[in-house]
Amino acid sequence: MEIGVGLPTNLSGTSKKLVLDWAQRAEAAGFSSLCMGERLSYSGYDWVLSLTAAAAVTTRIRLSANVVILPIHPVGTVAKQALSLDDFSGGRLSLGVGIGAPLEDYDVAPAPREGRGARFEDHLRTLRELFKGESLIEGVRAIGPSPVREGGPEILLGATGKKALARTGEFTDGVTTWSFSADAVETRAMFDVAEESWRVAGRSGRPRLVCGCYFSAGPTAGEDLARYFREYYPHVLPGQVEKLLAAVRTTTPQAIQDTVSEFRDIGCDEFIFVPVATKRAHLDHLSEIVGF
Repeated sequence: MEIGVGLPTNLSGTSKKLVLDWAQRAEAAGFSSLCMGERLSYSGYDWVLSLTAAAAVTTRIRLSANVVILPIHPVGTVAKQALSLDDFSGGRLSLGVGIGAPLEDYDVAPAPREGRGARFEDHLRTLRELFKGESLIEGVRAIGPSPVREGGPEILLGATGKKALARTGEFTDGVTTWSFSADAVETRAMFDVAEESWRVAGRSGRPRLVCGCYFSAGPTAGEDLARYFREYYPHVLPGQVEKLLAAVRTTTPQAIQDTVSEFRDIGCDEFIFVPVATKRAHLDHLSEIVGF
């Protein structure tokens, strides 16, 4: 099982110097990917900017957009961004796409909340066609640059619910899920839905299976986690932040090591640890804990 790590780009207090240094340290340590999610209504950098910056200072590590809120964007624009970043990085982009939450990002985009599910599926169909490097409009040139790989960048479905996960086989190359508590049993059930959808779609091989969770490492792990949650999740009901905090167990070396072992056992292809603080020590501690 590969082990990826999130970039500290969706965190308050991030900076150019931190992002570039984090990317280089992660690659040198041996992590498989650098992950960057999309969130409009919060401090932090744009996913295209962040992953392009990381691509410029690395040569091997995969660049994971995990996930882009596809229905809030014109699909041709996302195709252009993805093809450009994949070409710029030498074919290292993995494009995770989802419907997204919280929904206020639709309001600030702006994009209609209504019909987002159907729009998401339409965008997925179109994205796959655009990744073939062909024009969909007679007399108009194709969106470029040309795909580095046949079929374009890998597309992963960012989802946790059964209805959403059932789209995997028809539309994507795999799934990227999330578990607050790093629960391997819960995640294996998600993977089962994705794999069943693959069989129903009549596809050969198997989908790529990815999961992620927050992590916090070092002597201030608990304090850093609590600070992040209270800042990032102000929309949850009173008392719910504490419940979310209690669910996160990946704050000790043993729990992180157990998570790696448990997810390897359920057939996870890659597990991504997402930071909650901009302290470089978190990355260094994680590297040591997972044995890099």
